[in-house]
Amino acid sequence: MVPDINLLPQLEKRADSPKLFYSLLILVVGIVLTYLVFLYFTAKSDLSMLLEEEQSLTTQVEQLQQELDAKQSVNQGSLEESMHFVQSVSYPVSPLMDEAQKLLPAYSKLRSYEFGQDSINITVDFESMPDISKYVERLLGSLYFTDAQINSLSNFYVQVGAEQELTPEQKFKEIPRYSVSITATVDQMYLAGGRSS
Repeated sequence: MVPDINLLPQLEKRADSPKLFYSLLILVVGIVLTYLVFLYFTAKSDLSMLLEEEQSLTTQVEQLQQELDAKQSVNQGSLEESMHFVQSVSYPVSPLMDEAQKLLPAYSKLRSYEFGQDSINITVDFESMPDISKYVERLLGSLYFTDAQINSLSNFYVQVGAEQELTPEQKFKEIPRYSVSITATVDQMYLAGGRSS
């Protein structure tokens, strides 16, 4: 048998460091390219979505502008119509205020007026219930009014001082006052004639 003798020096292969470096470089470039492709498609979908939203908002702005133009043209007409309406239904209020004040019974206080298209709302404080019926009867008898109706009635006690609290006996002896809201319908024909009662 022949002995296996190798007289040549042993040469080991060196690890190729450039291959490892290039592998890592290719891997990093691949990851970066993959990330850039992902960003590209994400940005592309976001861009298309934003373009659709811009188109939708542009359409909405155009619709709102058309509605605004329509309403402005309507408002101009309605302002003129409102002026004509106010001029056609306006009536002198001084005779009505004087008449409402003049018809009040003694110890009554007229609190407020509120004028409507064909009626006047009057708020009055009365001392007693018969005074309320007298006042409504006088309004019905007035030539300025065709009808008078009581809307609401509430009672209250007159406070002497804010810090002075009444005892139950004092409250029992004190007569409550009445606050009444009355709607009186105006006689437009009589008022237009300018007559005074």
